[in-house]
Amino acid sequence: MKESDIRPAEILNTYLRLSVEDAGRFFRDRSRFRHRSCPGCAGVGQRPAFVKNGFELSFCSRCGSLYVDPIPDDADLAAFYRDSPSQRYWATVFFPSVAETRRQKIFGPRVERLRGLMADAGMTPRRVVDVGAGSGIFLEECRARGFGTDLAAVEPNSDMARTCREKGFEVFSGFGAEAGADSRWAGKGDLVVSFEVIEHVADPASYVNDLARLARPGGHVVVSGLCGTGFDIAVLGAAAKAIAPPHHLNFLSRVGVEALVERCRLELISFLTPGQLDVDILANTLAENPGLTVDRFARHLACEVPASVRQAFQEFLIAHGLSSHMWVIARRRG
Repeated sequence: MKESDIRPAEILNTYLRLSVEDAGRFFRDRSRFRHRSCPGCAGVGQRPAFVKNGFELSFCSRCGSLYVDPIPDDADLAAFYRDSPSQRYWATVFFPSVAETRRQKIFGPRVERLRGLMADAGMTPRRVVDVGAGSGIFLEECRARGFGTDLAAVEPNSDMARTCREKGFEVFSGFGAEAGADSRWAGKGDLVVSFEVIEHVADPASYVNDLARLARPGGHVVVSGLCGTGFDIAVLGAAAKAIAPPHHLNFLSRVGVEALVERCRLELISFLTPGQLDVDILANTLAENPGLTVDRFARHLACEVPASVRQAFQEFLIAHGLSSHMWVIARRRG
């Protein structure tokens, strides 16, 4: 898989341009921002990293996570996600243009990876709950592949929630916190999943706790997202397109993830980084910005060595938990 398969440069760059414009439009009043502790380990020691799109980012001195601090007011973030042109572009142009490619290259393989992980845990999930289900493509792939018999969506966007319902899935139209407070949903999931959401939320601990409340005792919670100590993010820093506040606020390290899971009283089963694109992302970024200053070895790897070597290095990153795309597999204690 190549980066261009799932996010073609032209539409990605338009989305990022709109995000920069929205950052200035929706978050002018910095007096409404608030400081926070590390979203991973909750540590308070930090050192400045850089500024991106007008937002300050810091490294946690304890766990190495990268995060936006201070962050916008919750009401301002909600207005941004509800009304911003960049979010509208994502929903109406970006994602629809790559939805079927992502179904084939991401959502289908995602189901099979989960099947293997659950088999390793000695579990065959019946009720699968997707929090932040979007238009329900993941659940469609679960149904098509016979993974789970009771498939349910939690989705705050009313249009997407309606789409999931029209596809025949049980739907909670709201946020994970609201679903977790509903006795009809709380504690029922054998497997609760949430993909590419954790980097967006202001309080990852509350978010993970919300997911845990939807799982039954002994049930599993799987979260995927961006890893701040992964290769392309660590090498590129402020030049990484994945670092895109106000959409992305958190880039947890592995140590930060381990601390977060412990804080949420879950049992960490495994931390994986199955990302396939780190080296390709680096190569594409350097092609767009040939004068960008990066580590000499990283440039050599991305631009000069044979494709077979780049692929072997990517496989090394995957095998050793060093890709910037992470999966966190945890179990709710009984």
